Amino acid sequence: MHAKLAATVLGAVIVVIVLVAAAVSGTVSTYLDGTGSTNTSQPSRAALDDIPSHYLALYRQAATSCPGLDWSILAAVGKIETDHGRSTLPGVHKGENEAHAGGPMQFLRSTFDSVVARHPIPPGGSNPPSRYNPHDAIHAAGFYICDALGTDGELRRALFAYNHSDDYVDAVLAQADTYRAAPAAHPGDIRLDWPPEQATVPDPTTSGRERITPRTHAVVRALQQRGLTGDGIVCFGRRPNPHSDHPQGRACDIFVDPHNPASVAEGWRIASWLIEHQARYATAYLIYQGRYWSASDPRWTTYRSTVYGCPNNANLTGCHYDHVHVSVF
Repeated sequence: MHAKLAATVLGAVIVVIVLVAAAVSGTVSTYLDGTGSTNTSQPSRAALDDIPSHYLALYRQAATSCPGLDWSILAAVGKIETDHGRSTLPGVHKGENEAHAGGPMQFLRSTFDSVVARHPIPPGGSNPPSRYNPHDAIHAAGFYICDALGTDGELRRALFAYNHSDDYVDAVLAQADTYRAAPAAHPGDIRLDWPPEQATVPDPTTSGRERITPRTHAVVRALQQRGLTGDGIVCFGRRPNPHSDHPQGRACDIFVDPHNPASVAEGWRIASWLIEHQARYATAYLIYQGRYWSASDPRWTTYRSTVYGCPNNANLTGCHYDHVHVSVF
């Protein structure tokens, strides 16, 4: 952090506001911020010691709504704005500061209302959403930054939209570095040490009443952003296989036309992308065209199932000829 910011982090910068009254429109496909961050990074000891556990959980959950946005960026914004809601300055817990900002992420009312109007806040906060509620404020900050990233995913520009100061942007990135423990995930890497996750996020591929894990949700968003959804994607569902990951919210099926060579080839492209980015999106295993790939044994082998009678190329669904199945750690 820059020396001239040291005092303001303890005081004035804690009341930094979102200066832009309406977020830049657009969605993000990915970004490179120069730090190699991904939304699969793990908290450092400094993060665990400094961030209240419920805030840490919210930062990590909110980041899943934006493919490529690392949770540590949201955590760094929360630290600089209000010390994760611990500041006693005006406008943090009620009322507004002299710039009319309020809440733990320091939103103007008009900006917060604009974000909420475009992006429904997930259940778990206030009804209606409130900028003073940490759950609502942190999710709104995630949506705001994601919108501002734009189609080219330029993080510095997005943070500058949050507060018009290059020093502020530098401070956020520096703070995020101290919070992030995991090394960057590079294409082709394999990672197996994924901590358990519960299905807590509404499934956007079904009615929304069912729940999938944050990592599964991140996979869905990434595939959608890249147009890698074949003829459709469905995640949560009941299956006759008692070991299926679908009812646990940890699997998705991306459908293809098994009678169309171009559609089958697209399925292989999707499977290849999920393998290439395994270390970022937690691919546990894939099943497609009667073949099976696992992160623990990264090679394609024959898919065998006593439940579905595989191998059997006549069983298009059970033996996965009409869809790519992906399970997530």
